[in-house]
Amino acid sequence: MVGGLRNRAGLLVLAAISAADCAAHSMNSLGPFAVGELVRGGRFSIMQAGLWSCVEMLAYAVAMTAIAPLSARLRLRLVALLAGIGLVVAQAGSAFAVGVWPLLALRVLSGSCLGGLNAVVNIGASRLGKPVFVLAFVMVVQTVVFSLASLLLPHASALAGQKGIFLALAGLVVVLLPLLFFLPDTVLPTPGANPQAGYAAPAHAAPVWALLAVLFYTGGSLAVWPFTQRIGLSVGLAPSSFGVLSAVANIAGLVVCLATVLQSRRHITSPLLVPALVLAGGVCVVQACPPTPWLFCTAFVLNYAAWFFVYPSLVGLTCLVDPTGKLASRAGGAWMFSQAATTLFASATQTHGLYLWTGLFSLALCLCAALATLRVTRPHAGRPGPNMQQASQPAYSACGPNTGTGPD
Repeated sequence: MVGGLRNRAGLLVLAAISAADCAAHSMNSLGPFAVGELVRGGRFSIMQAGLWSCVEMLAYAVAMTAIAPLSARLRLRLVALLAGIGLVVAQAGSAFAVGVWPLLALRVLSGSCLGGLNAVVNIGASRLGKPVFVLAFVMVVQTVVFSLASLLLPHASALAGQKGIFLALAGLVVVLLPLLFFLPDTVLPTPGANPQAGYAAPAHAAPVWALLAVLFYTGGSLAVWPFTQRIGLSVGLAPSSFGVLSAVANIAGLVVCLATVLQSRRHITSPLLVPALVLAGGVCVVQACPPTPWLFCTAFVLNYAAWFFVYPSLVGLTCLVDPTGKLASRAGGAWMFSQAATTLFASATQTHGLYLWTGLFSLALCLCAALATLRVTRPHAGRPGPNMQQASQPAYSACGPNTGTGPD
């Protein structure tokens, strides 16, 4: 393990990044409970609910993209605390808001704060020096926290409706806020060394290919995701069975997360990343237009589990290409923009509840992601690719900038 994660202080930083990650992704995983309650309570039509989610997603993307140029000078603790407090205000305000426009305005605040928190996660992972390990670890924590929260939110909805859901979401962030104080609050002292030296693509092209890999994969693998339950129903899967399927997928995702944590200690970039991208593309076709319920269930679990390996690996790759975290922050924004665009494509091309064209489009995007990843990771000019190189020195230790004297 890297020097920044060897001691107790380093573990506290890892816990703080995990807390920021849980807050940053709370609406990605738990947002459907809020959407469902707003529609069920008559606040929104289906179209308005889609707009509500889209506004938050775009604010999320804009925030991450805006923060990216400031990554080397970003004070993680300050940004995380401000974003966390803003998110509590947005969620608590949504508990009592009654009009469409106030709810939309609060989603702009919420999305901006979520984007700020996610930028802290990605930049923090870059600075600690083992980005794939850090990102996979925080996804393990995230999976456990959200699995527990998903059991509690239906009770909050039953007890207090809209107020219950949003106050519960605000309460989750309040619980996580104290951990954010363990984030370092200093900046990088100097720009990092040339991070692209061992990559296949030229130094100026490696960041572009790494960012494209994230853009293609997130857009492709998530294009049909909002409509997955509807697809399951169209092939005869009962709603209760879909709930069981989701639980199985969560367990599979947790197992994959743990495996990713272990393998990331041996490989900076896993040799399985490109094959996993190709597999994900094929699985997306089956998930979008399944011939049988069993094939749908298999594709759903495989796609869900693959995300927990591929996404931290790709974002980790952007951290390795640019250890300042600037590229990783842009990658988070790219995810939001690409998912918004491909989800719109899916809704426009569906036929009788099935999404064959979206599945084929997802396959093409995942293949493009595999090619972009190869452009960054394959060896060239007699030099090893990044998966064979020694891990880079952490740019940030637990207590501040790395001086270069500690063990790797």
